[in-house]
Amino acid sequence: MLNTGFQNESWKNFLPEVYTWLSKVEFTSNQGPISGAHHIVAVANGDDASDNWDIDAPDLNADFKGKLVAAGKALGWKATSGNLHVIVDGHAVLMVVPVKTKTSEKQRARAFGIDAAKVLKDMRCETLAICASRTFSPVDIFEGVTYSFYTASGFKGKKKDVKTGKVDGSASSGSKLPGKIAFIGTLPNAQDLETTRHLCKSIAFTRMLQDAPANWLDPVRFGDIASDVAKEAGIKCTLRNKEEMIAMGMGSFVSVSNGGGIEPRLITLEIDGVDNKRTVALIGKGLTFDSGGISIKPSGGMEEMKYDMSGGAAVLGSAMFLGYKKPPTKVVCIIGATENMPSGTATKPGDIVVAMNGKTIEVQNTDAEGRLVLADLLHYAASTYTPELMIDIATLTGAVLMALGTAGAGLMTNDQDAADFVLGASKAAGEPMWQLPMWPELDKETKGDHADLNNIAKPNVKAGSIMGAMFLKEFVGDRKWVHLDIAGTGWNTKATGFPSSGGSAYGLRTMVEACLRFNR
Repeated sequence: MLNTGFQNESWKNFLPEVYTWLSKVEFTSNQGPISGAHHIVAVANGDDASDNWDIDAPDLNADFKGKLVAAGKALGWKATSGNLHVIVDGHAVLMVVPVKTKTSEKQRARAFGIDAAKVLKDMRCETLAICASRTFSPVDIFEGVTYSFYTASGFKGKKKDVKTGKVDGSASSGSKLPGKIAFIGTLPNAQDLETTRHLCKSIAFTRMLQDAPANWLDPVRFGDIASDVAKEAGIKCTLRNKEEMIAMGMGSFVSVSNGGGIEPRLITLEIDGVDNKRTVALIGKGLTFDSGGISIKPSGGMEEMKYDMSGGAAVLGSAMFLGYKKPPTKVVCIIGATENMPSGTATKPGDIVVAMNGKTIEVQNTDAEGRLVLADLLHYAASTYTPELMIDIATLTGAVLMALGTAGAGLMTNDQDAADFVLGASKAAGEPMWQLPMWPELDKETKGDHADLNNIAKPNVKAGSIMGAMFLKEFVGDRKWVHLDIAGTGWNTKATGFPSSGGSAYGLRTMVEACLRFNR
């Protein structure tokens, strides 16, 4: 492990403030405005640019809503002007105009919370009051608020309590985050709130891993953090090093690690379900840094390639959450953590490696490394645990950005029923995904002249995202399998209801939702 200067500190020291805050924040309810609180209310407006708008907050009394409208009109404010902060009867109110894009209501509710918290997160208040609208769930709004409260500031200076790793996120400790979240009207279901609290903590944890620098979050530390998470959640974690992986026959995975000075890790977490006779496997690509290897990437923007472990981070975040909320079936979470670096010992273009299933692969481009890692992980999952459903998640191809942009992830599969199931979970989770076809005519394009397979198709084939999935299909056997390519959504996503910079934890909600509804 590299000496970064952070070695003596617990990884918990680098958790974002919102993670600790989520453990402490109190939930309350009230029938009307709260003294000293900051209130957020939705504005209902028409499709035109006129001043035809109203307050969308059915639980606020008509007199107070009338005063809000009067205050806005007195200022000459229109809903097209953006959000408005006013004081009415001594109560601070932020009137938020919801985004109009035609995404899911869950996404729009999160976007509402994100927009509100952007304005309020630097204002000290003991209570943040969420006024439910006719359209948006207040729990979804709260989730968006926590998204905005996240800051990637863990590496800015030293924490106050280095020995214990404890960070106090309460308002009384100097934090600007509120000590209470109040819901105007009826308090949402207590179990739903606790579930959302833990989901938001898992999301914040995942984003911290994505944002962490690669000289701190290397494969060894990735494994150590997974082990700690498993201990706290009471789930089984197994870590395997390079020597063990070689003995297992994971020549494809190991080949990616040959150029780096840090050992790879095979991370396996097993989460007991209500019925352990059935199993779902979640498999994540965990490239803590991807230089491209000998097929090195251009230098511009290469610093962002620390995010190439976003799939693995989402899988570990899912394990953290499922340790709290027991799934109906057994869930196995598998992460392949490694670096892809150039050196005198690195795998070279033209080298042939042997995967765990015995197939040989000619590595024609060392920057198509994620599929080499996933190949062995998929076979390991299929042959060891015989899951009924396998979902792999990876920042696999830049081509998915060309196909889908940053508004949604690509989904590919060997089974339409499995695709429909995961697409249903993604819709319920508010994470847009679009199924790309796996044309049978492209199957032959993965075949090699000197080995069973090439790790990249010929330049004239194009369809880079589909060809990545066609390669992976060779390693799933007869298991039902869904591949999620989050290269366009895991980082700096522009999708409504997600942060516009840094890690997004994209895919975590979909995987969790799929696991929770699998045995229904």
